Amino acid sequence: MESMTGYASIERSTEQFSYSIEIKSLNSKYLEVQANLPRILKSSENDFIAIIKKNFKRGKLELSIELFDWVESRTVSVNTELMKKYYHELQKAQKKLGMGNPFSFDLLVTLDGVLHKQKTSISEKSQRDISRSLEIIIKKMLEMRRKEGNSIKLDIQKSLTVIADSVSRIKSLSKDVSKNLYQKLKTNIDSLANVSVDNVRLYTEIAILADKMDVNEEIIRLYDHLKKFRSTMREKGQIGKKLDFLAQEMFREINTISSKSANSEISHLVVEVKNNIDKMREHCRNIV
Repeated sequence: MESMTGYASIERSTEQFSYSIEIKSLNSKYLEVQANLPRILKSSENDFIAIIKKNFKRGKLELSIELFDWVESRTVSVNTELMKKYYHELQKAQKKLGMGNPFSFDLLVTLDGVLHKQKTSISEKSQRDISRSLEIIIKKMLEMRRKEGNSIKLDIQKSLTVIADSVSRIKSLSKDVSKNLYQKLKTNIDSLANVSVDNVRLYTEIAILADKMDVNEEIIRLYDHLKKFRSTMREKGQIGKKLDFLAQEMFREINTISSKSANSEISHLVVEVKNNIDKMREHCRNIV
């Protein structure tokens, strides 16, 4: 079982620069990948996303890469011919305007096109270093998601045990519904009418009411859902949606039991079951 939430990061250096990579993972119905990259790495964005999609099946993943501390200086060239043109034109303008203060060399080098810096590029070796680090961080992320998935599994198993015990208790209590209903109605009618009641007619009415209050079918289906839930938990791959559906079906059955039951002890057990199903559904939404 694998969780969809997780975080992993790494910081390394190449011959050109230092860099950091981090991946965040959140819940999502589908697989979503977003990459936040410096402009110089934009051409590799599709490759990075493909690597992530190869390793993850579900979740909203955000990849961030930052480059810093460049150690490789860029080549700078000076366009001397352009500087001469600027110089002569500025001299003409200075004489024409009658300006006494001469312009400095510092001014010339700041003019557009005089200085040319070579465009920064990432070497193939640096590119390979980043790709290898991405593979490492993905393994760390998967390990973290599996670890959290195991914790979720243990918590779900506790809830399943509570639900199974409560349903077993509800089944036991529901067996006496007809008997208790008969005794209660007979006593009430006897006290009101102060006469003996026709047992045949009373049994007929009790049978009708008992049929409406019978929860045996719901209990059978609940046990079946619990069994299917446990077997699904042992499956590999994407099981989160399956488990959430089964938990939803369990909630539907326990709701029906709640509406049929007039027993206060059963009502308390129903609340306990509902609380644990809610906990399970929250966990299911976080499972791949």
